[in-house]
Amino acid sequence: MCHACAIERLQLHAEVARLGRDYIPVLEIIAKEKPSTSRLLKYAEEQTPNFYDLYALVTVRLWSILEAFVHDISCHMIEYDPKVRERKEFAKLKAPIIDFLNSTSQEQADYLYELIDANCSGALKSGVGRFEAVLSSLGYGGAVNAKVRDELFHLCRLRNCIAHNDGIVDKKLIKGCPWWDGKEGTRVGITAAMACKFLYSALWYMTEVERRVLPSDFNHLDKIEEEQQGYLRELESEHKPGSFPFA
Repeated sequence: MCHACAIERLQLHAEVARLGRDYIPVLEIIAKEKPSTSRLLKYAEEQTPNFYDLYALVTVRLWSILEAFVHDISCHMIEYDPKVRERKEFAKLKAPIIDFLNSTSQEQADYLYELIDANCSGALKSGVGRFEAVLSSLGYGGAVNAKVRDELFHLCRLRNCIAHNDGIVDKKLIKGCPWWDGKEGTRVGITAAMACKFLYSALWYMTEVERRVLPSDFNHLDKIEEEQQGYLRELESEHKPGSFPFA
């Protein structure tokens, strides 16, 4: 699966959804039935200009892409890198031998990933901490830019609030994101600027993990590092309204 392509599709989806409001009057002309579009128009007006609901969905989807990326690249290394299975962390794992031996190598890798994730309590950690716990067990852990780490921590907390608490601010979110202006009981409002920060942080981290697993003599490591620097510059820059990927 191309996770970078998934992020690109997410960017395009957000743009299409945002711009779709401009076509509501066209629908009225075509359908000649104002009542059929009145609710759409009212909702679009309520969402304009921040489109909080749209960027809430972007937040949830972006975190899902990150989870899938780390899962897939980890399973790939478990399946194809012999050094990974030789690590001491794997010696502690227990699995039904017959079922395990009768499964395909890909199924074995997936099962071992789940065991490693549970063994290192990755799911109990927030932000990139949950990913780094697994990657460190595989021998591919590493440093994460402080700004990226903070943004992905906030992404994780906000995603959990949206997915598990219907986007209603609770004490857990306020404690995890002390900069958050929202009060307990109100609904989170994720802006395009916030979504941009999350996007470039995710891209930096995915590129970082890919860089770690590449051989040290890989010819284009310098280009990968330049790409990461570009993401950091975007992360540090002020978001300009109307600019791609999130207007």
